[in-house]
Amino acid sequence: MLMKTAITVLALAFALLTNVVTLAQDGEEPRAPYFQSRAFNVPILAGWDDQSGESFAQFHLAEAQATIRTTTRAERDPIAAAEAELAMLTSLRAPPPSYSGKVNLADGTWHVLVYDLEEETTASVMARVAADRVAVISFIERDPAARTAVLTLARSDGSHEVASREMIFAADTLAATAPSDLLQEESVTLPSGEWAVYAGEGMTVMGLVFGNDSYVALQQGEQGDLAALADAYNRTLLGFFITPDNRHYLALALAVVFVILGALVGSLFWRERGLRKDLTVLEELARAEE
Repeated sequence: MLMKTAITVLALAFALLTNVVTLAQDGEEPRAPYFQSRAFNVPILAGWDDQSGESFAQFHLAEAQATIRTTTRAERDPIAAAEAELAMLTSLRAPPPSYSGKVNLADGTWHVLVYDLEEETTASVMARVAADRVAVISFIERDPAARTAVLTLARSDGSHEVASREMIFAADTLAATAPSDLLQEESVTLPSGEWAVYAGEGMTVMGLVFGNDSYVALQQGEQGDLAALADAYNRTLLGFFITPDNRHYLALALAVVFVILGALVGSLFWRERGLRKDLTVLEELARAEE
């Protein structure tokens, strides 16, 4: 009887675990499509050509000749990882960056780099140490008619709701443009948020405030769809997260469950053995009284 009870308990436990997993999967709300790898996750950019592989997410917008790529590299130094990634992507050696800085985001400290490569190619890179590797998010633009750069800057004054100071800093640093050469236009609302737009002769600068940081996009030359590029890069960066490795927690939880079930089954067998001994004693007493 106790053997049947033990088997029933095990069957019920297995059914409970199966139902919990099923309910967890069924209860998930619909999410924006994400590229998922063993190392990281990033949003899939709608309208961009998906050129991703198993270990990297890569999206290309042909009309802008722009590519956004996310991956992790084995180099321990973020700048070395960024330049190795650029060399692999463009086959060009990276010169000293036009801009180099750091910014503290919610997930850690990122190195912010902008490079003017040969063959009219501009690269904007974010890189940070992630466990035993370096995460690298690259924006590569090869449009000979336009120079586009994107970067993230810590806000110099949190009292402002517009990234005006960071936009002017980017224009001055990357394009040697004085603030007086820029005129503020109407803001534009994109999926990533509300961006301010400054414009000057042959140049547009966009800026978005998010938390304690400003996200800036700058375009010189023939004006293209800077809004689409800024929005895509911003959503990639803000949507990026490292895939947590929870396998050891799962193994520990399963081990604990089976230890408890094993103890329960062992207890049932032990009680059955005691009951059999008691039954034997009672039968012997009954025969002695006859």
